[in-house]
Amino acid sequence: MKKKIAKALNNAKNFILNPHLVICFLIAWIITNGWAYVALGVGTYYEYKWLAAIAATYLAILWSPLCAEGILTFLIAIFLMQKLFPNDERTLKFIKVYYRRYKSKLKKQIHKKKPKKLVISRKAVSAQESTQIRN
Repeated sequence: MKKKIAKALNNAKNFILNPHLVICFLIAWIITNGWAYVALGVGTYYEYKWLAAIAATYLAILWSPLCAEGILTFLIAIFLMQKLFPNDERTLKFIKVYYRRYKSKLKKQIHKKKPKKLVISRKAVSAQESTQIRN
């Protein structure tokens, strides 16, 4: 059990600390967050109130607990990695394997939660419609 956990942690460490992924994650972070920090600094320094207000509003939304910005940043980083570093087969294979694994788990959960369809015969439906029309 300890070997399994150690192997999973080592795989996660190697995936997250991959230099290509780190570069792509920084680019994705600049796309999703970095511009707001720069705009807040520029707007405050040069006293552009409209720029500082837009940046502060966006940052307030980012810091709210319900914001899914981290997921979006990571998805953009993976997309960038596929485009910028298509030869990094090890990391891309890791992404594909985990994508398939979690996709199948999600499908199983959705399939379990689907309500069973209620089958009503046509005779029953027509009888209900006729009683509703009479009333």
